Amino acid sequence: MPAETAPPSDTASTALQTVKTLADALWFPVLFAVGFMFCYLLPFHSPHPRELPVAVQGEEAAAAVSVALDEAAPGGFDVTPVDDAERAVHDRDAVAGYSPAGHELIVAGSLGAALEQTAVAAFTPVAAHDGAELAVTDTAPAAPGDGMGMSLFYLVLTWTLTGYIAVLMLSAHAPAMRRGAKLLAVLGFGAFTSVFCYAVAVSIDAIPHDLRVVPIAFLLTQAVSWTCLGLAPFVAKWLPGVAMTLFVLLSMPSSGGAIPLPMVPEFFQSLHPVLPMGRALDAIRAVLYFDGAGLLPALAVLGGWLALGAALLAAATLRDRSRRRVAEAGAPLSLIGRVTDEAGAPVAGAAVGVVDSSGAQVAVLESGADGAYRGRGLPEGRLTLLVSAPGHAPRASRIPMTRGGLVQLDFALPAEDAPSGRLPAADGPPPVSGRHVRTDSRPAGHRGGMDREVS
Repeated sequence: MPAETAPPSDTASTALQTVKTLADALWFPVLFAVGFMFCYLLPFHSPHPRELPVAVQGEEAAAAVSVALDEAAPGGFDVTPVDDAERAVHDRDAVAGYSPAGHELIVAGSLGAALEQTAVAAFTPVAAHDGAELAVTDTAPAAPGDGMGMSLFYLVLTWTLTGYIAVLMLSAHAPAMRRGAKLLAVLGFGAFTSVFCYAVAVSIDAIPHDLRVVPIAFLLTQAVSWTCLGLAPFVAKWLPGVAMTLFVLLSMPSSGGAIPLPMVPEFFQSLHPVLPMGRALDAIRAVLYFDGAGLLPALAVLGGWLALGAALLAAATLRDRSRRRVAEAGAPLSLIGRVTDEAGAPVAGAAVGVVDSSGAQVAVLESGADGAYRGRGLPEGRLTLLVSAPGHAPRASRIPMTRGGLVQLDFALPAEDAPSGRLPAADGPPPVSGRHVRTDSRPAGHRGGMDREVS
């Protein structure tokens, strides 16, 4: 008897679903690979000076030095004549200064060893041409424990990464948490990381002790976290990629921390004035090493990112309220149920998060004083309900939602210290905590509950 074969349409559908599953699973690592090649390997594989700003004392000397440097490295240096080369470096107008009278090169070791080495290599032949040995003066040396001048970069990188990773973890593990609660969580976490990382860095002499660093670090963590929190409702499952592109892939090469800014391609140099990581680095360097030079513009950019995050959060809240008004204006009930404890007593204020098959949160409902909740106008398809309440262990269940249908689902939440259940299989029955009472096309009488999403 010949073996049965699947119809061609079923085979094509299965193949398409497999491709979609792989795309959903692998888009992020693909972005990671492409991003690292173009944002790390490309700018870092062969760094060399590009219009590196240097100050030379005296008009005639500056002209002569400019010619010499341009012959040695065409387009590598931007020479400016000044009256005081050391002041130009201290005021951040130049990354190195040269005084021909004493054949003295003024550098700032806190800007990184790579920049100092590049300047020394460029000006050694200039002094040698006059038959002199180059004298190097470090006007803003790095801290004693910062041998390469990069410790501050790693600090700023840590504050940036933890700022956006905290939001990713909250989105993944607490999708039903109210937006305001998430905001409080990132505020507290940002305060902790700011103080903790600063204390560790000071204890090993990686940076000088200056408490002004802490509020700048906190501002950076909140600028990143608020922006990610605000973006989350709009980009949904794409948040990891959007956040990593903005705050890691583009921010690291444009920060001037890993490789000095004048030594990376112009594209990344152009991003430096507007991205938070590099501006936080500028702000902290300003207070630690340069008597505040350049501090205010850097803080203004960080404040701008914080304002952007606040605007996105406000927009998401307004959008949620608008959707609720539309739903309350006549959308049919889609979901009803009751949240109780294991003894059957109602649990008020429980958050019931509704997540669609793509992983996007479509609603957060709240139980009323009698434990009842309800939702209107929910999308068709397989939905996941995540229920949580203070003092109780969370529970989850998956339900099918059809057009015009009504699903009633009750939850019994155990106490927080009770053994927790597990998420149900994709095609299996709901867990015992989610009792599937009825799927119907017409609503039955249902009292109480709150028909609203929680911001």
